[in-house]
Amino acid sequence: MPIYMSTNKTIRADCRACSRSTRHEVLSQHVDESSPDVYHEKDTWQIIRCLGCHTCGFRHRNDDYEMVEEDDEGSYSHQVTTHLYPSVLSGHRPLSDTYFLPRLIQRVYKQTLSALSQRAYVLASVGLRACIEAVCNHLKVSGTNLEKRIDQLYKAGHVSNGDKRRLHAIRFLGNDAAHEIKEPKESDIRVALEIVEHLLNSVFILEKKAKALDTIAESFDDFLKILSTSAKTFTGSTAVSLSGLLGPKRRLVNQNIDDFETKLKQEIEAGSVAFLKLSQSPLVGGKEVQLYEVDSAKAADADDDIPF
Repeated sequence: MPIYMSTNKTIRADCRACSRSTRHEVLSQHVDESSPDVYHEKDTWQIIRCLGCHTCGFRHRNDDYEMVEEDDEGSYSHQVTTHLYPSVLSGHRPLSDTYFLPRLIQRVYKQTLSALSQRAYVLASVGLRACIEAVCNHLKVSGTNLEKRIDQLYKAGHVSNGDKRRLHAIRFLGNDAAHEIKEPKESDIRVALEIVEHLLNSVFILEKKAKALDTIAESFDDFLKILSTSAKTFTGSTAVSLSGLLGPKRRLVNQNIDDFETKLKQEIEAGSVAFLKLSQSPLVGGKEVQLYEVDSAKAADADDDIPF
């Protein structure tokens, strides 16, 4: 059971769990103030706890009485700087479910957030560019440079045309930081962070989360998985057409069903689809319809071989 020793003081600080500025209780503090005769400044070290989520952190405040600043209203006050540990990226909520990210990409993303929270914008720019490089590496996107690899991300269907243009903007940002040591504006790098997080979320996180949802079959392998699932639950004792076997899931293959069925017949004849056998092909409404004999047990075995 933790023991808290409150000082009965409250302050406002950015909470890394709430992702915004909240009221914090000062649990303990130590103050060290120098003599005004030498150089007058005061350091305050505090252990603080968010009054909303109870997340604890460490805060350092420096009051430099020798440095005087003028605010927008023309008033003068001494310089005050504060630092939070662990560092916090103010007003930003990191991606959730980052365990869906490949390990290397997850590490580069978290290191980039750390650089941003410490206002190391040159390093963070390089980190954001590295995130894109890491995504290309993981997806095995080819290209002699990042410019061509981003174009290939679009051609392969991983990102939209709009996403492609925005990723090129981050490439420029990272190049300027790495080669010309040019520090971007905070507003620019925050937008760049949103773009990279959108990339990671759409390519990896949402892709994993959406696996349980019905989606259109874009390849024969996708079609075969849907067909295997339908065959596994099939309870009929007679031969059935492809549409009858698919049932409601036919909507997932509507666009390419003729092409898929042509290849399916070839795969069955080659012995590659064990849970189906070609049966008779009666004429229905003047059109030849292929019927299939279904082995549900073999479909279940085939389904177990699919890695998830």
